[in-house]
Amino acid sequence: MPDKAKDGIIFIRDGTILPPMLSVTTDAFLPNWRIVTSHDRSALARSVEGCGWYFFYLAGDIQATILGGNTRRVLRNAVKVLLAKRADDTLNSIEITAIVSRHFLGLPVTTFTAHSRQIQQRIALIPEATFVSSAPAAPVVGGPVAKRQPALASRS
Repeated sequence: MPDKAKDGIIFIRDGTILPPMLSVTTDAFLPNWRIVTSHDRSALARSVEGCGWYFFYLAGDIQATILGGNTRRVLRNAVKVLLAKRADDTLNSIEITAIVSRHFLGLPVTTFTAHSRQIQQRIALIPEATFVSSAPAAPVVGGPVAKRQPALASRS
């Protein structure tokens, strides 16, 4: 990840089930959370939707204002605050949608705005733990690489 963060960064919770055909590179960022390094928001959305899965965007932003410039350390602190502020802890990803750096009383201050996201196979916004998936083995973020199997039925 570059030294300066930019909007469109996606963080995915460890253990998130992804589409079998999707190849995503992530790096550890915080305990139980990984940063997507191979895709930005739009590329990840196209890839997920291209596999017939859904990448939900939830309305209602979350903001964190952190003392410091736009650096990796400040981003890490901001993500901790954003995750603590999330009302629904069942969703599996979060997207940084805006980053604004400014000075207040001569000190650098950065405000991060984020939205909760959900990657799942079904069209209804239901947390994965609520239903039993009928999908073939799929890769899991942060876990061992699952053996990929061909889809059993094609979409019409």
